[in-house]
Amino acid sequence: MNPDLVPEEELLDRAWLAVDEGEYAQALQLLARLPSESRETCALAATARLELGDLEAAAAALERAAALGAGEDDPDLRWLRGELDLRCWRIDAARDRFRGLLELEDSPAALGRYALCCELLGDLEAADRAFERARDLDPDDWPLPPRLDEQEFSDLIDDAIARLPEPFREALEETQLILAPVPTAELVVPGDPAGTPPDILGLFIGRSKLEQSIEDALELPPSIYLFQRNLERASLDREELVEEVRVTLYHEVGHMLGFDEDGVQDLGLG
Repeated sequence: MNPDLVPEEELLDRAWLAVDEGEYAQALQLLARLPSESRETCALAATARLELGDLEAAAAALERAAALGAGEDDPDLRWLRGELDLRCWRIDAARDRFRGLLELEDSPAALGRYALCCELLGDLEAADRAFERARDLDPDDWPLPPRLDEQEFSDLIDDAIARLPEPFREALEETQLILAPVPTAELVVPGDPAGTPPDILGLFIGRSKLEQSIEDALELPPSIYLFQRNLERASLDREELVEEVRVTLYHEVGHMLGFDEDGVQDLGLG
């Protein structure tokens, strides 16, 4: 079949599949081949744009969806608007949207995002109640996050550092290691909120070893942040949390040394 003659329904199915498989650019290419937009295609485009970090384009796609008749009572639209607010660090607005979504449908996924908003706003008790409700609704896919106290988490980090190769441990000694529950808006690079998503697990800030110069001695040392609540939320159990912490720490050490994502993987630090 001529690729230009693929039926619209098949193109849309392929675009959904591409999004499900994380092929967001491919999904957008498929959507561009459709002769017209609909609420569904705009919502799908917004999903892909969000995952690609193109927040302005995602917002524009959501506006087109609304113009085509998607109202605030549309669960998909409310979810996407909540995601956009969250990734733009409009945390109060995101919490309200997910809370409103929960009034329409009591879903574990919405509870998970609502819990994240509560954590970012410092309301850990409300977050834990939401996690418990998600667990009650779907215990297999939404077990409670494994929780560690501050000392247990610090000990876990120390053990991960001890397992680093010696050159990497030495480099880490010159870097501030900061343990925090969740990131804060102060860590977001102005104009680039997508670069620091609220559910990020770890973050390196400062000049890498490859970029440092003599003048940098007068500046504050570079820092690696590890976000405990985000790491716990990303883990199904304690064993998985231990591995998630190790992978995240080593990943940020790779960035500290000046390697990009591919270089981090090649070092075995991903």
